Amino acid sequence: MSDITVLVAATHHPVSGRPVRSRADGVAASLALGLSDSVRLLSAGDLPDSVARDYLALGAPRIEVLECDSHADLSSALLPALHEVPWVLTGTRSASEHGTGVLPHALGAALGRQVVVDVLAVQAEGDAWIVTQALPKGARRRLRVHPPAVLAVSAAAVPSLRHSLASAMAGQILRQQAPASASTTIHAAQRVPGNKRRLLLEARSQQSGHARMMGAIESPSTGGTVLHAGTPQSKAQAVLDYLRSHSLVPF
Repeated sequence: MSDITVLVAATHHPVSGRPVRSRADGVAASLALGLSDSVRLLSAGDLPDSVARDYLALGAPRIEVLECDSHADLSSALLPALHEVPWVLTGTRSASEHGTGVLPHALGAALGRQVVVDVLAVQAEGDAWIVTQALPKGARRRLRVHPPAVLAVSAAAVPSLRHSLASAMAGQILRQQAPASASTTIHAAQRVPGNKRRLLLEARSQQSGHARMMGAIESPSTGGTVLHAGTPQSKAQAVLDYLRSHSLVPF
């Protein structure tokens, strides 16, 4: 059995809707293949042969597909095949509206392993790996990770995706039925259409009081004006006229 297992899946093309290779999972597979030639690709659920060949084109010798119901618990289907694997790699969702991103954490909790997310690069150093992790605002940090572990590789990782037709045709697709315990249907989950975009939360902008006041005055929607010249009496009259036009004063 290979020491590295990469979990892959199919996604849908945003325009045609056809099943295609996930870029995030492809980056994870490419990163793993840069460390070892005996990487096992593993998928659970529906994976067409065309998508499986695209993953094999990255250079993997074979891909294993655990066939199970579309509503089955995929993490339960994967667990029996991951108990003895030191390194488990997954992709990080490449778009906010695709997937929940909870699979690495669910596998880590079920297997009792540490989970490292947003992985950009990996370097083998003895029995451990030196992992480069992405942090907010472009920061980076290096971690020494010992197996067993679950790594979620970021789609922005450095390895470039290759496509070899010879590897795609020479690789093997091994299909087998998932364990019976994985056929349990999840009723609490809610399926979200792929074309329904979720609203992203944006941080509130931090502006000074002067900047907010100038924005309110100079905004075209308010029709405000800035009085740079004139006597104090004329400026006061302009303010009074504004208050009267908006019924803010009773006189």
